[in-house]
Amino acid sequence: MTDLIVFNHNDLDALGCYLNIEFKMPNVSKKYFYTNYANIPKLVDEIIDYAEENSVRKILIPDVSFGDNKESLKRLYEYFDKVVHIDHHLYSDGFWDDFPNMTVVYDKSKCATKLCNEFFKNTGKNENLDKLTKIIDVYDLWQTKSSVFDFAQDLNEYFWTYDLELLGGKLIENNFKLLDDFSETVSRIKATYTADIQKYEKSSSIKRARDITFCFIDNWFNQVLIKEMNSGQNFVIGINSRGIVRVRINQDSPYANDQKSKLRIALTGTDTIGHQDAFTYKIKDFKGFDNIINEAKKIDLNLREIFS
Repeated sequence: MTDLIVFNHNDLDALGCYLNIEFKMPNVSKKYFYTNYANIPKLVDEIIDYAEENSVRKILIPDVSFGDNKESLKRLYEYFDKVVHIDHHLYSDGFWDDFPNMTVVYDKSKCATKLCNEFFKNTGKNENLDKLTKIIDVYDLWQTKSSVFDFAQDLNEYFWTYDLELLGGKLIENNFKLLDDFSETVSRIKATYTADIQKYEKSSSIKRARDITFCFIDNWFNQVLIKEMNSGQNFVIGINSRGIVRVRINQDSPYANDQKSKLRIALTGTDTIGHQDAFTYKIKDFKGFDNIINEAKKIDLNLREIFS
């Protein structure tokens, strides 16, 4: 019998949420669903179907943003007797007014892992879990000044070599200590992305103009991003072959938050997507190469107009 449904993201922050949830409730029967954001409406259908078939009346939702998908959250709110939403993404003023009976844990200054760690009162109960929570917070909030920022990058790349629940289970069995294959795996990853980035440079897949870097690459965006921002670039834009656009703004840039908000609205139609300095979207009606070039021109034009 399932007692609780957990609707989670699918990234490193989601792993941290998983670890904190399992630490708090190891004996509670749970069914996890993981979203990449693009499939939220479909997953909501699946969640409600599963809950109906298994008589589940409680749902926990960590690290899933509904800022531009409010109707999906309304469906979950109306179906379940108990809804707990733990999140840190951007939302419009008054967003939560339509959910008076929902338990909302919201703070955009902390990642969802840290919010779970605190909400479940796990802090201080397991030193290794607290360390992982801190490292994930550094990664997810892109705390470049932290002494563990580079290590947090390594942990993120390591995470993507595993299935989330498989890695989570192994970490729990290991008392939340990193696994023995961590160093070897990270070394192999670093060798791979160093070679690949050199190829990107030679093929002109990375282009720079003023304080903007465009990356037309499918892999290793974060590694290019860090290098570019360390060299002083204020904007790094990644567009991959599937039409996914990643916009990142240097936290040390001289630009105001209202300018950053204008950029999000111009490119996505909403001010409540992602974070202040980082958001991701897909090119509308994406068909291929021509869309990528046109989107890059559109982004460049908006950057010129908004940040001139």
